[in-house]
Amino acid sequence: MLPEVKQTATAFIESAGTWRTARGVQASSEGSGAVPQAPLTASILEVPGAESSSVQVVYPQYGGITTDTAAVIVLFDQQLRGPGGITSRQLALDVRLLRRAGGMWEVDRINPPTSLGSAVPLSAAATEVLTDRRIRLSSPAQTDVNTGRVDEQILQILLGLAEDYELGIQVIHTGHIQTVFPTSRVSNHAVGRAVDIREIDGKTVIDPTMSPSVLARFMQRASELGATEVGGPFDLNAERKGFFTDDVHQDHIHIGVTPGDPLAHLR
Repeated sequence: MLPEVKQTATAFIESAGTWRTARGVQASSEGSGAVPQAPLTASILEVPGAESSSVQVVYPQYGGITTDTAAVIVLFDQQLRGPGGITSRQLALDVRLLRRAGGMWEVDRINPPTSLGSAVPLSAAATEVLTDRRIRLSSPAQTDVNTGRVDEQILQILLGLAEDYELGIQVIHTGHIQTVFPTSRVSNHAVGRAVDIREIDGKTVIDPTMSPSVLARFMQRASELGATEVGGPFDLNAERKGFFTDDVHQDHIHIGVTPGDPLAHLR
């Protein structure tokens, strides 16, 4: 793992998201470990009518790592002050980074957020996920479920897991990388067929005190409930497909469904 990648992405979001009207995002981002063009991609952090902004990062999640490129999915709360008072919102952004010749990382850009599309009627499972107190959805994930376009099997897996665990959901679609980094292959997240879980029973996946046996049982249960791919801090079936691990999946559990594929534990 490369903690400096997360640190650089987090510092950029904190810098770009802390501003007053007279300065704005671009001025606030100066000297924040980014290429000169990066602040131009951070306009989503500016809100018309707001006089000032501050941010608090909730969780920076690895999205992809190669020798000289990386992606971090940064979930954060933004507090905005304006004539009408203080408002807040929660965002997840896909922050891309490059490694300089000297080895230091710098932010290259923020990729524009995408959506699953216009809303359709909610299924019973979607409504249940939205109201289940044991499923703590981030605001971006809640938005995705509210579109009615999250895969039904993913929703059922979450409901099944919530019978035994409290879940902290990082992202489903909004804010996630739309392709499997660093390839051009479309991710299951792009079509609402995957979810990333950052917390289990109130403890982050990356917490040093997190029990490996808890993670193993959790990953196995996700497969039994219908997941065809389960990624996490370790691999449950060695060289076979289905379960997998890498540097990116040390800080969250990825649960995905690919139509036609066997369940992860049967592959």
